[in-house]
Amino acid sequence: MATFDFALLNLGYVEHNSDWNFGPVCSSFSRIYWIEQGYAHMTFGGRKHKLTAGHLYLIPALTTHYDHCNSEFHQYYIHFMDRTKHIIDYYHRYHMPFELEGTNEDKQLVLRLLRLCPNIRLQNPHPDTYDNSVGTLDAARRFQTQPLALRMEVNGLVLQLLSRFFQKATPRQKVNDDRIVHTLYTIEQNLAEIHDINHLAADVNLGKDRFIRLFRQQTGYTPTDYIIRHRIQQAQMLFIDGQHSVKEVALSLGYDNISYFGRLFKKVTDLTPSEFIRQNR
Repeated sequence: MATFDFALLNLGYVEHNSDWNFGPVCSSFSRIYWIEQGYAHMTFGGRKHKLTAGHLYLIPALTTHYDHCNSEFHQYYIHFMDRTKHIIDYYHRYHMPFELEGTNEDKQLVLRLLRLCPNIRLQNPHPDTYDNSVGTLDAARRFQTQPLALRMEVNGLVLQLLSRFFQKATPRQKVNDDRIVHTLYTIEQNLAEIHDINHLAADVNLGKDRFIRLFRQQTGYTPTDYIIRHRIQQAQMLFIDGQHSVKEVALSLGYDNISYFGRLFKKVTDLTPSEFIRQNR
């Protein structure tokens, strides 16, 4: 099992009144919310979800979302990042629940975090004021200056809250056909070089149509959609690292047409590459 090295970025309690309306937001860090009173809505993945009192919510890193609030809405918020990036890999491997019915034990974990780290509240809830490279890195560095014992306890508390969601998570790929297992390995090892589905089908001795049906049956995606999503996920990670331009990332993932790469990136994330970079680099 992978180890995690969480940095607690922002933590606090806030009372909104029709002033929690943001998006699109796609962050390099994760969010956990405990809703204390009222309700709001969040849209992601093409669906609108209601946030209600007494429930826990998880917004994984690299998930594009829109926030909507037109009434009173009180929440505890926890923003954290995993410096190892292992948690992002786990998000990709599992279908994560967005909402859980909260328990008193859950709320006590949130309150314990708040007692440990009382001084990292957001001064302004608008993502533009904190959800950027400077704000995220500064918050992570401040957390690293905290005593080791405190950081260890924070990691444990965040893991406990995350474990509640993973208890309800299901594997994304229940692949039991050896041909598709082989194809997934081929895609992983040659992500930028794959341009012809016919070659993937021939590699496992299947006709193209039969291969596409079997692949979708096993993974939930067509081969083309699966490859595009994995390329865009890789692009997000490269942009967060901050070492490459949009053109360099596009070329490294097999896209000679930079405009086409940009359109695919926006289709998957709701953000252009430049918008994503401004939020996260």
